[in-house]
Amino acid sequence: MPEFETILFDKEDNVCTITFNRPDRKNAINAKMFQEIKEALDLISEDREIRAAIITGAGDVFSSGGDFSMDFNQADAPESQEAAADVSQKNLVLKLVTTLKPIIAAVNGLALGAALNIALNCDLVYAAESAELGTFFMKRALPPEMSSSYLLPRLVGIHKAKELIFFGDKIPAQEAKSIGLINDVFPDEVFMEKVKELASRLAKGPTITIGLVKKAIHDLLMDKTVQALDIEAENMFKAFDTLDFSEGVLSFIEKRDPDFKGA
Repeated sequence: MPEFETILFDKEDNVCTITFNRPDRKNAINAKMFQEIKEALDLISEDREIRAAIITGAGDVFSSGGDFSMDFNQADAPESQEAAADVSQKNLVLKLVTTLKPIIAAVNGLALGAALNIALNCDLVYAAESAELGTFFMKRALPPEMSSSYLLPRLVGIHKAKELIFFGDKIPAQEAKSIGLINDVFPDEVFMEKVKELASRLAKGPTITIGLVKKAIHDLLMDKTVQALDIEAENMFKAFDTLDFSEGVLSFIEKRDPDFKGA
């Protein structure tokens, strides 16, 4: 098996599981993890024995989202760090939607920001009953990314998407299911067992045909997906120039609620 620093890569009975593995950081996603997830997906595409995949998180957290604290402790400015990660995020989105094997997001706990976006770019999304999900970006005065500004309105409708993005609040798994954000919810004690059963069903199915259907669906959406990624990147850099973004960063470091001024 390949060795990674930030993820686990396991293969069993034609199903591969990618596990976010930074439990000391609540599986927060840094640039290295973005790159390693993409590399793992490359391996899945190349390995004919792998016919379905699961993405989940170590411990009881899917992922708390982007690793702000690590980026802010670097010598570069936060916006420079974000710019460096931007290409990796775009590449990961495109890899998720073009990998011709079914990918299940198994949201086993908290899923915020970029973590939620990774899940939404998978083919199917299941959550544990105790899981909470949220866009969260607005808490740091940042716009959404990873094509979520395109995906969310298509999943839950325009008004609900705006509510999820504008407020950035966490919602429980059952509510996420009721609004069409995810496929289903399973009790915590049997969650991974249920997800693995579904992945096994897919792996035993006509996976070439499943891949063709996935390609047909995403080919029709690809122009809009790429357009959304470009617009989101432009919006991100505009947000970096605001005082509210600086306040969002400072409030995070100081572990307090932000005091935004709309400037």
